[in-house]
Amino acid sequence: MKLLGSVVLLLVLGSALAFKSYSGYQVLKTAPLTPAAMPYVNRLSRRFDFWGTPHVGKPATVMVSPEDAPIVITALNRMRISHEVLIADLGPEVERERAETEALRLTLPRKPRVAAYDRYLTFEEIDAHIHETVAANPDVASLLDLGLSYEGRELHGIKLSNGAAGQKSVWFDCAIHAREWIAPPVCLRIIDEVLADPALRDLADWYVLPVANPDGYSYAWTDDRFWRKTRRPNEGSSCVGTDPNRNFDFLWDSAGDFCSEVYPGSSAFSEPECGAIGNFLSANADSLVLYVAVHSYGEYILYPFGHTVEPVPNVDDLIAAGTAAADAIAAVAGTRYSVENSASGLYFTYGASDDYAYGINAVSYAYTFELTGGGSGGFNPPPSLIQIVVDEVWPGVKALVEYTLAN
Repeated sequence: MKLLGSVVLLLVLGSALAFKSYSGYQVLKTAPLTPAAMPYVNRLSRRFDFWGTPHVGKPATVMVSPEDAPIVITALNRMRISHEVLIADLGPEVERERAETEALRLTLPRKPRVAAYDRYLTFEEIDAHIHETVAANPDVASLLDLGLSYEGRELHGIKLSNGAAGQKSVWFDCAIHAREWIAPPVCLRIIDEVLADPALRDLADWYVLPVANPDGYSYAWTDDRFWRKTRRPNEGSSCVGTDPNRNFDFLWDSAGDFCSEVYPGSSAFSEPECGAIGNFLSANADSLVLYVAVHSYGEYILYPFGHTVEPVPNVDDLIAAGTAAADAIAAVAGTRYSVENSASGLYFTYGASDDYAYGINAVSYAYTFELTGGGSGGFNPPPSLIQIVVDEVWPGVKALVEYTLAN
């Protein structure tokens, strides 16, 4: 173990020059937000990095650099939003997580055709798993090839089907935000379960995309743990990337600066990753019944729309299906997910993938799952809790699919 520890230390130190340091960064946590506070928090979120989606009645967390901390603290004080320092120095937390990740990669290698839930997987490992799964199950699994990311990575997902003509279909994508590492294990668990159960394949054709933002996801592993966006450069700016969940062609909003974590891009579908997903949804709109984007964190099941609290026509069905999922999750270990309209916290969003699926392609049921957070990164629990998260979320996914296909 001493030798392993030395190897891990060398790996971490060897890449330290490339990896962004978060030394001196703080994470602030507010008191539960009031409706009056939300417009101000919404404006702050366009400039500063809020973790999770701010909601009325819930605390918000925001990561600030040493230079930005006085600005944000002054703004919160001026708005009379009480707050505390949740993490005084993020740097050691990030390095500790990196050391643990490297140690687990060395001691827990991924077995072919087996999804790992005892550690997080790199993009290359996830992509290899998809190919191995398809090769080992040619009768029910086929490769979903959506094209290339900006940096040339293949957007590979998987289709699971009984081969019957005229089947309805359901879609799941994960990790469209690069730093949300807990999402891909949920997509991999879906694949595992559907492969093992012919009855699930009889319900629908399943499309699963475990990493929807491969460039950003890879960058979060190699360069910047809290990278959120894509990696396409922005002309005229040194700030790289677009928030892919603001880039879909539904009420796309050009507001925002290049450096914002929620910068929506130069145009709708400017990001090839988003365009590829959008093209698939449009091409399969006739069969798609359910769209789910898996994010972290917050323990929410959110339904359209993100730009208004006005109820959509089938809001009762959306709530009922979401509640069935939330109840199934809670039945495992008591974790309670809130079923809410995306804009219910008065944190409005435009150009989101679930809104595009619902509003443009008329997918009857569209949701964003915000998973359990935790750990030093906020967006992912420690590896020791991955299994717990996927174990409790899968019954919710199954209940959601069963409800939507039956109604």
